Amino acid sequence: MHLSSNFRSTIRIAMLAGLGFLLTQCGSSSTEKSQLTETPPDEEIQYEAIRLTASRPTSELNLPGELESYYETDIYPRVSSYVKALYVDIGDQVRKGQVLAELEAPELTANLTEAYSKVKAAEAVFGASKGTFLRVLRTSRTLGAISPVDLETSRTKAISDSLAVVAANAHYSSVQQLVSYLKITAPFTGVITDRRLSPGAFVGPGGQNNVPMLKIKQLDRLRLRIAVPEAYLGDIRQGNPVQFSVRSFPHQTFTGHINRISNSVRPETRSELIEIDFQNKGGKLKPGMFASVRLPVNASGEGSIYVPKTAIISTMDGAFVLKVVDGKAVRTVVEKGDASVGQTQIFGDLKPGDIILKTASEDLADRAEIKTQLVK
Repeated sequence: MHLSSNFRSTIRIAMLAGLGFLLTQCGSSSTEKSQLTETPPDEEIQYEAIRLTASRPTSELNLPGELESYYETDIYPRVSSYVKALYVDIGDQVRKGQVLAELEAPELTANLTEAYSKVKAAEAVFGASKGTFLRVLRTSRTLGAISPVDLETSRTKAISDSLAVVAANAHYSSVQQLVSYLKITAPFTGVITDRRLSPGAFVGPGGQNNVPMLKIKQLDRLRLRIAVPEAYLGDIRQGNPVQFSVRSFPHQTFTGHINRISNSVRPETRSELIEIDFQNKGGKLKPGMFASVRLPVNASGEGSIYVPKTAIISTMDGAFVLKVVDGKAVRTVVEKGDASVGQTQIFGDLKPGDIILKTASEDLADRAEIKTQLVK
């Protein structure tokens, strides 16, 4: 019985200790909950804002461009004929005036012979009528030997025959010109870049007239064409230096100068086309290559307003930014201009010194009260 009584006392002590621990934990939890409840709420969200300045983001534009041949053309036959011989192929260097191909057209050769014979016949007739007129003219000096009507008839016949000679020569020259087209020559010095036809092919009207026989491009002189955004047209001057690079030679920079300005802004891209001539010594660069152009522009003076792209919200109704006015986010409609270096040019009811949200959100209602923090 003594052991049993001690055992019950031990159990009673353990139960009292456990109950005390639970009461202590409950009190602790209540205290923590009370502390959490009494903690002041978090501060309101602060939106990052920027102050607008009138400037340009960079003094150098990076624009894409494309290299083109200074001269390039497709060569078509001018008369109906057959390809007799081709003297060049793809990749051949040719000189201006060099014979590239020969055509054959027997009917043209026959027409040339016929035209030549008509010239000689007309000259013979004119020679006879001219001699007759001179004899009649000498005889008319004897009073009453030749009537005035006969003299005038002889003169008219000589003049008519002389005009027939002129007409025959003109026809002969035209046929001779057509025959000269049977030899195709290079219009300028360059390289043959394509050949479509082979000897024996019929070319000209009724044949493969829609297919060029050859394509030729000039390689020693190239054009670099780039489109300059409207916002920078005031900085473009003829003769300004331009540097560019191509993917084939990423570590090499090429230099040229602005040679031509189109003086016309394309409405679909709001840009103006300019051309840079480049003397391609050794033919290192090829027509069709894409170039990355670095165009210097003047960043001084009155500039435009540029904002981060995140500050603009584009919707079906247009684009707008959130301008901060008296602690409220006011939706301000803008028009977007040039985009460069992660920033976008904007136009609207904005001026330097205005504050806008750096990252605009459509979730913010118009004129919603907000707290902001200016950042650079």
